[in-house]
Amino acid sequence: MQLLLLITVSLLPSIGWAWFFREQDIYEKEPPRALLLTFFAGMLAVGPAILLEEPFRVTMETGTMVSQVLIAFLVVGLGEESFKLLAVYLAAYRRVEFNEVIDGMVYAITGALGFAAVENLLYTLAFGIQIAPARALFSSLAHGAFSGLGGYHLGLARFASKGSTRDVISGLALAAFLHGLYNTLIMLKLVSPMGIVLFMGALYWALFSRLKEAALLSPFRSRLDDQE
Repeated sequence: MQLLLLITVSLLPSIGWAWFFREQDIYEKEPPRALLLTFFAGMLAVGPAILLEEPFRVTMETGTMVSQVLIAFLVVGLGEESFKLLAVYLAAYRRVEFNEVIDGMVYAITGALGFAAVENLLYTLAFGIQIAPARALFSSLAHGAFSGLGGYHLGLARFASKGSTRDVISGLALAAFLHGLYNTLIMLKLVSPMGIVLFMGALYWALFSRLKEAALLSPFRSRLDDQE
């Protein structure tokens, strides 16, 4: 019963946030089946991320400040965002439903929230259910924001830039940098809890700005406007 409760408090917030961000696609919402597949792919991405990070775990906890920062950016940030991007590519990028720039953001956020759901479960198993609310409000949303901002460039790569590798790399670099910065601020306690809240606020201002920009690029926008 305790395990079931931990699974529930880890999964439900991520599923709820994924549905919320699906609703931000105002012109053509993604089918639940495609989103569920992407969410599940994001969950599976946790496995290789753990294998990548495990050799660096001791250094992350006891190493010098320089080594901790390098690991935060190059191993955790770049590693996790690469695996999440791969999950989105395999599960969603080539689907016919991926048909506008904003879909890059929606699918990237969904995959990231699947990743966060498993990560949250592992943390609650290790540290108890009392950390679940903070994980749901901060860690899950942080994962969604990192990957969502990177997903904007994934959408551009597919449509606006005709498959530009440069856009894919730019999106991955942005997501990895933000992820590494977030981890560094928390791990080294460089800012107060209020500073983290302000950082998250800025992150989500940027995310919703990008969502609006991506919506304006939708080919379905004029069709819906004509119907109105």
